[in-house]
Amino acid sequence: MSKNFVSIIIVTLNRKKELVNCINSITKQKYNYFEVIVIDNNSSDGSVEELRKKYPFVRIFKTKKNLGTSYTRNAALIFSRGDIVWFLDSDVYLNDKNIMKQMVKKIINGKDALGGEAILNNQDEIVGNKKLILYPNGMIKGQIYLNNKDSKTKVLPTCNLMIKKNCIIDIGGFDHFYFFYLEDLDLTLRLNNSGYSLYSLGNCGVVHYFSKKTRFNNLYISGKNRTYFVLKNLGIINLLLLPFLDLIYIFDFKNLFKIYNKVLSDDRIENSRIKIKNKNFSFFSLKNVFFLIINKFLSMIYSYIFIPYFLIRSKSIRRKINFLNLVNISDFKKIS
Repeated sequence: MSKNFVSIIIVTLNRKKELVNCINSITKQKYNYFEVIVIDNNSSDGSVEELRKKYPFVRIFKTKKNLGTSYTRNAALIFSRGDIVWFLDSDVYLNDKNIMKQMVKKIINGKDALGGEAILNNQDEIVGNKKLILYPNGMIKGQIYLNNKDSKTKVLPTCNLMIKKNCIIDIGGFDHFYFFYLEDLDLTLRLNNSGYSLYSLGNCGVVHYFSKKTRFNNLYISGKNRTYFVLKNLGIINLLLLPFLDLIYIFDFKNLFKIYNKVLSDDRIENSRIKIKNKNFSFFSLKNVFFLIINKFLSMIYSYIFIPYFLIRSKSIRRKINFLNLVNISDFKKIS
């Protein structure tokens, strides 16, 4: 097996069409030293059968019920054979046939982890990348950079995250507290705080087009996870000041400008390609932005409910634990 063998890990749930699109783009890569591991969280849409028929080389593991993303990704790490791991979401596709080769080269040359999302123009040409900016209140904002330069970052999304396997093993894998949502920020921030180098990829050939299927929209869990994330990674002072930090976040000029742009733009998904069409003001866009803001406010309020709970539990939160040791591989059935 090649020293720079890549284990591509995809966790999926009822996204057969998106999954096929993703793996099809992987097969067109000009880098040949890789395996694909799919963890199917008990899909009912025939995803497993479709993969077996079209891509027999894919290693498939199916669960008896939905086990979330953190636990299943840790299991995939145990099943993986590569010394480099590449996490992809099922609703991404590789726009550049050389992207895996380029990312592996950067990992070999010293970067511990890298990733990000491509920004496309209306001709589907890569014109930049989206970098995540972490705020003191545990929330993030995607900052668009219209250049091809890699830049250091504190957090990366698992929709596209390539990492040296020994680094993720060193910090103990994904925290099982997160069934879904913020598990990738928790992992990558812990990597950053442990001294590993994380980079947002400049010329990023990975397009994330955000499937609406099983898209997370649970205010209770998002509030609970954010409170836990802030206490665990940003400290008890930030947790106590959370309402104040949220106000600063809300009235940040960049966020207000982003809301303004959303009112005057129409982001559509067509044939797995991102289309950004500028348009004049419409009440339809205003309504969408209004509901987006209300949803964000409600999520913040839910977070405040959990502040007393986590303050009481603060001493019991274990910040250093090997979650990989807690995985029961009998929870996963290998599909021949």
